[in-house]
Amino acid sequence: MLYARIMPRRARHLPWIGAALALAACARSEQTVDLIAAFSNDSRLGTIAAHWEGTGAERGGRRALRYRLDVDNKLAEGLFVRLSGFRLTGVDELAPDGIAVACIAPPGRTADVLAGLLWLDEQQWGDIDGFEVERFALPLSERGRAFYREFKLRQLPGQAAAIDAEIAAAAAAPPCGAR
Repeated sequence: MLYARIMPRRARHLPWIGAALALAACARSEQTVDLIAAFSNDSRLGTIAAHWEGTGAERGGRRALRYRLDVDNKLAEGLFVRLSGFRLTGVDELAPDGIAVACIAPPGRTADVLAGLLWLDEQQWGDIDGFEVERFALPLSERGRAFYREFKLRQLPGQAAAIDAEIAAAAAAPPCGAR
């Protein structure tokens, strides 16, 4: 008799368990890509970590997926970063339109440098296998700016004023996460 009473209660929770498993299938711990200095492919300055997970929200047969990118600056000084072109890979149409950020990451980890929501069909959840993001990094130390200036002058001789203006604009960017 006890079995008969317990079974209907469990059966009521089966749809919720299925939905939770579907959302958990899309939750990812952390996947990272390196932040490389603009002037040297050998200079690893930090990492970008992407996180995504289902929110439980639903509209029009699609479910909401929250994504965020965190920056981990390994340097002792500020790091100018520009992120754009974020997209989740393994599925079609999972790229937010025109989302970009240019900011200064302090030393250490800065959360939510780029964040938002995407809506996708339930059958797409399990197809997500990673992410891509276009990235640019410039160390804002005196030495880092000098290396970048020399690098750019070799590419664009006679453009010192424009290069100096680009470096000044990077150094004047807002702090990451200040929205």
